[in-house]
Amino acid sequence: MSKIQQKYFTTSEMAKTCGVTKHTLFHYDEIGLLKPDFVNEKGYRFYSFKQCYALDIINVLKKAGSSLQEIKDFFQNHNSTMFVNLIQQKQRDLEVEHLRIQRMQYFLKGAVEMTETAMNDLRDTPMIEECEAQYFITTQIEHCLDEQEYAKKLSEHRDYSEKHLILHEFPLWSILSKERFHAEHYFPNYIAYKLISPMQTEKMVTRPKGKYAVLDHIGSYESMPSTYATLKKYINSKGLNVSTDVYEVEMLNYLTEKDPDNFIIRISVGVS
Repeated sequence: MSKIQQKYFTTSEMAKTCGVTKHTLFHYDEIGLLKPDFVNEKGYRFYSFKQCYALDIINVLKKAGSSLQEIKDFFQNHNSTMFVNLIQQKQRDLEVEHLRIQRMQYFLKGAVEMTETAMNDLRDTPMIEECEAQYFITTQIEHCLDEQEYAKKLSEHRDYSEKHLILHEFPLWSILSKERFHAEHYFPNYIAYKLISPMQTEKMVTRPKGKYAVLDHIGSYESMPSTYATLKKYINSKGLNVSTDVYEVEMLNYLTEKDPDNFIIRISVGVS
């Protein structure tokens, strides 16, 4: 065995040692990212031991989201300060990605829980429940929006939550002022998501802890006034007063049911 072969890894040895393919090493050579330390007269590539470390860094940076061009630029100009800055940036990128994954986990978990609750724990007659405080990220909507304008507001609400990586549960909520409730004008003031925990923002609304009259509306959005009338009649029959805004949560909607007659929307309003 020649001294060259004893000192260097062949392409196959390098690939096996570092857990990559020969094709990957060929590609890195072609783009100038990781060129072999030595190429013999027959065109065979040989890599030095120190290049195993370089390949480790390349793999880590790739997994952290860096492009091959970004990694190449780093290797062409790198020093200790640049290395620390790059790693710190990748740490921040990974933290953001972690938050995105958390949001999706909460979203999927909430979707299952809400659907199971709708199927197994229906409030088809009015009742009084003790509720803990809840917090919502909200977007205000104007009166009498048409479907197109409402869709734009809903998209704005989703985009804001996504952009700011807000951790919230799956279902869509609506908040209706008690003034509109009394006036029998059931168009919501806000669309909302329930927050995992409170946050500092003017867009947060708090549903206070206390007693709530609760009733599930079963059917299309257009038929909701009759459910509201039933809930009002129940509150009056108990000699209670409305003390909060009204909160609606879509437990089953167009995402889970084709037939609007099977929609379930839980309505709750604070009473005293």
